[in-house]
Amino acid sequence: MQGLAFQQRKGSAFYNLFQQLDESDNLSGIVDVGIPRWLRRALRLKNGALDRVRWNAKDQLDPVRFNLMSRRAVRGLECFEGDFNALLQIGSNLDLNSFHQPRAIPAFSFHDNNVYAYVRSLPKGLLPAERIQRAIDFEKRVYDGLSGIFTMSRTLARSFVEDFGLSEDKVHYAGFGSPFAAKSLEGKDYDQQRILFVASHSFERKGGVVLLEAFRQVKKQFPRARLVMVGKEWNIDENGVEVHGFLNKGDPDDLEKYRELFKNASLFVMPSYTEAFGEVFIEAMSHGVPCIGANSGVMPEIVRDNHAGTVVGAGNHTELAETILSYLSNPTALREMGEAGQRAVENEYNWQNVTGRINGVIERYI
Repeated sequence: MQGLAFQQRKGSAFYNLFQQLDESDNLSGIVDVGIPRWLRRALRLKNGALDRVRWNAKDQLDPVRFNLMSRRAVRGLECFEGDFNALLQIGSNLDLNSFHQPRAIPAFSFHDNNVYAYVRSLPKGLLPAERIQRAIDFEKRVYDGLSGIFTMSRTLARSFVEDFGLSEDKVHYAGFGSPFAAKSLEGKDYDQQRILFVASHSFERKGGVVLLEAFRQVKKQFPRARLVMVGKEWNIDENGVEVHGFLNKGDPDDLEKYRELFKNASLFVMPSYTEAFGEVFIEAMSHGVPCIGANSGVMPEIVRDNHAGTVVGAGNHTELAETILSYLSNPTALREMGEAGQRAVENEYNWQNVTGRINGVIERYI
C-alpha cells in the first residue's frame, strides 16, 4: 500500500479493506511503499505544466514514479519478516513481478480504476499518445504477472477484460464497503429541498460548475431550495448556496458535521464527468439520500442500477435542472429512492462481502 498513514487518516477504502482483512485474521502485515515527501514533491514538479489538469495527468501517468515505488516495494517485501502465502497490492503502480514470480507466490491486485478508465476521463488530446501508451504497457506487464485482479465495480471489471484483453477468469468483482452503517430513515424529511454536493478537488470535473448553473434554474421555481457544497472553500457567494470547507472524516467533530449534512439533505448531486468509483455516492445511499450522477464511468452502476436515483448527461445543466426539479417536487419518490439506496448498502456494499469474495478467490491458489 502507498502512504499507509495518509490512507488511515482519511479512512480510505483501501485502509478499510486491510482493516477488515486483519479483523478476519487474513492479514499477515502491510508494506508501506510511500516515498519521502521531498521526493514526491520533486517528482510532481518534474511533471509541471501551466494547465493544472495536464499537470495532474502527467503526474498520474509518470513511469519514473511507478518504477521508483516498485523498487521500494520489492525492498520492503524482501525485508518483511512475517509469514505469508499470498500478496495483495493496491492499484497498478507497482510492478512486483520480480519478487513474487521467482518465489511462486500468488499475487493479486485491488482496484478502483485503471489507466484506460482514467484516460477516458481526460480531455481529448491532453497528453501525447506515447505517454499514455507507456502507462498502458506498464499496467499490462503488471497484470500479466498477477494471479488475479479484484475490482470495486463491475464496470471496471469489464474494462480489464475489454480494454486489456484479460481473461474473465482472471478478473473478479470484489465490491466496496460503505464506511457508514445504514440508519433508520424514520422521521427524515425529504421536503427540505436541500441539495448536497461533496468534492475536495477538481470542482469543474466533478460537475460543480454545471450544478451551480442548474441550481440557478431550480431556485427560480423553488425559492427556498438550498445548495450545500462541501469539501473546499470554493469562494462562491450566491443566493441559496452554503459552502463548507474540507471536513476530515478522521476527526470526530468533522465527522459528526459531515454526517449531519447528509442527514439533512434531500438529494445528493455530483454530475461528475467521470468517477473511478464514487465512494461518496455510497455514503449518500448509506444515509438514505437519493442521488443524481452523470451517465459515465461507474455512476450508472451504483446509482441507477440500485434504483437509488438517476444519471444525466455529463455537462448538461438543463437536463440536470429538470431532473432536480422533478425530484424535489416529489418527496415520496425521494424517500423510495433513499430506501432503495439503503437496501443496496445493507445487502451489497459492506466489507464482509468484499473480503469474502477476495478470500474465496485467493484460497484457490494457496
